[in-house]
Amino acid sequence: MRKAAITVCCLLLSALAFAQTGITGKVTDKDGQPLAGAGVFVQGMTSVGTVTDLDGNYSITVPAEGQALVFSYIGMKDAVEPISGRNVIDVTLADDTQALEGSVVTALGIKRSEKRVTYNVQKVDQSAFVTREANLVNSLAGKIAGVQINETAAGAGSETKVVMRGAKSISNSNNALYVLDGIPLPSLSTTKPGDSWSIYSGSGLSGDGMSNFNSEDIADMSALVGASAAALYGYKAANGILMLTSRTGEKGFHVSYSNNTTFSSPLMLPERQSQYGANAGSYASWGAALSSAPTWNIKDFFQTGYNMAHSLSMSAGGDHSTTYLSVGYTDARGIIPNNNYDRVNVTARHTADFLDDRLHLSLLGMYIKVKEQNMISGGLYHNPLVPLYLMSPSDNLYAYSVYEVYDADRNFPVQNWSANELSMQNPFWTINRNLFQTHKDRFLLGASLTYDITPWLNIQGRVRTDHNQTVAEQKHHASSNGLFAGKYGRYYYDDMKTTQTYADVLLSASKSFKDNLFQLDAVLGASIESYNYKGISLGGDLLGVANLFTFTNLSTGKALSKDVFRDQTQSIFGTLSLGYHNYLFLELTGRTDWDSRMAGPDGVKAFFYPSVGLSALLTEMFPIRSNVLSYAKVRASYAEVGNPINRFILNATYPVVGGVPNLNSWATAPDFKPERTRSFEFGADARLFDSRLSLSATYYKSSTFNQVFSPTNTSTGGASTLYVNAGRVDNQGVELALGFNQRLFGQVDWSTNLIWSRNVNKVVKMLDYTNGDEHYVSTRESVGGTSGVTMWLIEGRPIGEVYVAGMQTNEDGSFYVTPSEKGGVLHKAANDGTPETMWYAGNVNPDWTGSWRNTFSWKGVNFGFMISMRKGGVGVSLTEATMDAYGVTPKTLEGRETGFNTAPSEIYGNSVNYYQISCQDFWQTISGSDGQNALGAYYVYDMTNVRLAELSLGYDIPINKWVSFIKGLNVSLVGRNLLMLYCKAPFDPEQVSSAGNYGAGIDLFMTPSTRNIGFSAKITF
Repeated sequence: MRKAAITVCCLLLSALAFAQTGITGKVTDKDGQPLAGAGVFVQGMTSVGTVTDLDGNYSITVPAEGQALVFSYIGMKDAVEPISGRNVIDVTLADDTQALEGSVVTALGIKRSEKRVTYNVQKVDQSAFVTREANLVNSLAGKIAGVQINETAAGAGSETKVVMRGAKSISNSNNALYVLDGIPLPSLSTTKPGDSWSIYSGSGLSGDGMSNFNSEDIADMSALVGASAAALYGYKAANGILMLTSRTGEKGFHVSYSNNTTFSSPLMLPERQSQYGANAGSYASWGAALSSAPTWNIKDFFQTGYNMAHSLSMSAGGDHSTTYLSVGYTDARGIIPNNNYDRVNVTARHTADFLDDRLHLSLLGMYIKVKEQNMISGGLYHNPLVPLYLMSPSDNLYAYSVYEVYDADRNFPVQNWSANELSMQNPFWTINRNLFQTHKDRFLLGASLTYDITPWLNIQGRVRTDHNQTVAEQKHHASSNGLFAGKYGRYYYDDMKTTQTYADVLLSASKSFKDNLFQLDAVLGASIESYNYKGISLGGDLLGVANLFTFTNLSTGKALSKDVFRDQTQSIFGTLSLGYHNYLFLELTGRTDWDSRMAGPDGVKAFFYPSVGLSALLTEMFPIRSNVLSYAKVRASYAEVGNPINRFILNATYPVVGGVPNLNSWATAPDFKPERTRSFEFGADARLFDSRLSLSATYYKSSTFNQVFSPTNTSTGGASTLYVNAGRVDNQGVELALGFNQRLFGQVDWSTNLIWSRNVNKVVKMLDYTNGDEHYVSTRESVGGTSGVTMWLIEGRPIGEVYVAGMQTNEDGSFYVTPSEKGGVLHKAANDGTPETMWYAGNVNPDWTGSWRNTFSWKGVNFGFMISMRKGGVGVSLTEATMDAYGVTPKTLEGRETGFNTAPSEIYGNSVNYYQISCQDFWQTISGSDGQNALGAYYVYDMTNVRLAELSLGYDIPINKWVSFIKGLNVSLVGRNLLMLYCKAPFDPEQVSSAGNYGAGIDLFMTPSTRNIGFSAKITF
């Protein structure tokens, strides 16, 4: 009887096992990227289901009556796959055009379901690059809420300033961190973020590391604009992150070629008068009236710039491996002659699965070669625009195109030029004989290996090395201005080598419990990052052979330096995401960093950076989901993140000068720490009317402590400066995004997007630090300018405050004038350069920014445009002031013959009264005689502007109807920065002189921004 019972039980268990089927597989998107958190359930049995893990893998046991599996993911169309006896079912889900994307790439390169994310993440796809520039980041301007993107004025391939949610640091960088496939990229920027603005800076600039990449090699981007989103990067996360995902191969075999060509011209140029010329021996135009109009125009100096980007790529793949290869070439020329930029990109990406798809390998290799020449953003030195803009209408620009003439005494050609004011040179000589040439070679090699221990647990190891060598040369020919070259010329040579090596290991788990009642996603990891630098600089006047730019021809008084350093950061980190019923999610992260820059006598200090977030999917929690409200989510998060300090602060160095160590170095406060930002945000996301309308709103507030100050040291012997932590900078703001999709007239698909951002910045506290018996206090600090225009950091005010000098006035606002033998004398208002004695002009930062994007699609025809807007902020034009001083602006025409007298005469709203003043005296007083010391009060402009930022018209030609082996062909007309719809400033308010903290708000002969018009084409085989 007992044996019979055992036999019956065994038969029942065998039948039950036979009646169930175990199925595994992987769920990916159209780009082959895994979809984490995708739903998998048996059709007709919603209680039998699971979700995919971090790599998109799933495992499900199907009852005997199950006939098909249903795969779902937010923002993508559901897929139904018949089982038909299969044990492995891989699925690629297609985008749902009626819904927004349902997944985003987050920190460490993890792709997550949008509903699980507890902070604001904004996705950017390839459509952002319909109109391109040499630096792909410029194409993102106006497309990400909460992010201010400003192109520097240095021409093609130059660096871009990217600030997320306001400036947080007084002296350290405020630019975003770039991350490729989850691994941080080195900045490679030559800009020193805390440098003050100067009238002499702006020449010899270079692009940063991000400007090296080919946009065709980037599959998509995600902007992690807040501290919570970026928290897993700890000590680098304060300024937000732009996440890039490199392109991978696809199944099948595809070859494509794309070309994007645009032509550039100046968008805005200063207005000039053409009625009066210069006196003999003078460069300024305060002479007699001209008998005829000049035959030249400043536009004649500029050339038509262009940017030609070619890309050839190959994609091949099967069920278990893919390969992507591409070669790109960018040839760009700026609008200033001899400003050139050339770049070659070679990229290879390979993925493969082994051991029954449990072992996953990914390899990435990139080689980038860049050549830059004459990147000049502005300033007085080495800038051809200074003599160009100031040249008198009575002079002849074309006469200077012969920029050198043979000197028989010196036996070589010398500069054709006679004016020496403002260190000016022949503009054609400047661009051809003061050369700034930079060559870069960059290698990026990386590998990733992932092993699936179980269907819900895997371990991953990643390693990448990024090596860059930059050789920068300056060649100043003989007969250049004496400031720039000696008798035989001057030569500078810099060779800089940087190598970043990064490695990490990640243990990831993704599992559901209690019939999918609870969901868990967790990552535990450790990383090590090393950064090595070696730089050699050599330079000086040439010794005896003119214009022979070699080391052996350098004078014995040459400058020689060698810099070597190594940074290393070791970290451990983890993230835990808990879900309840797939509608309530709690996320915790933590990271501890040991940064060698924080190494001191007691070892390396450790710093911990936590975050916590909560999100709730209201349409799943409550019975409110309908065709009107299809998706509603609220979220809140808090994080603490850091900003790296400048190296050597904790360990003073003693440079050797003339064989003798310089002991006049610096000291550091014993409690010194890196900057720390504490931030929280609240937000909501909704989709309405069958997901045709999408809304996203975020409020955030952050406080950045431990600002770095360096007051003059009065207590520590031998050290002239003391580095201390003090101060606090706050930012708070709102980010709004609205999207709408609708089919018009039954055939036209229309998509429109609005974004709006407002950030309020405040320096809550400046320097207040006690060191022993010494107390250091400062409530303000100058960050650059001139005697008539200064930028200040002031306690209780935002970063970027501008103060200006003005004229002494009467009670009615008219200029105060005293008599003289010549008539009248104007008087500058007394000031000592401090804010108390100057006039407040405003702040350089905008009150708010926004954009409106539209795309229309009809039978393969695609039309799109974007209008961008900025409200508020002030700028000062020292370009206009200098032109006033030289009498070349239209407004200097008034009073040329009669001067200004007692008759009412309104100039900038102030009456010049009582005594006659000559036109020249008036404007040279206002402009400080040479523009450098202009009274800024009369050159302040509101930087509000509205522009047609982008325009495109394309057509997908159905060529495969006639040629079967061609799979796609698109041709487009494209344009960027096409038209200024509203702007009162005489310069482009969105352009900056550098990517540093204080490179905005003052225009001094900046290279004009450009209007770009061209075409693009892409063919796929």
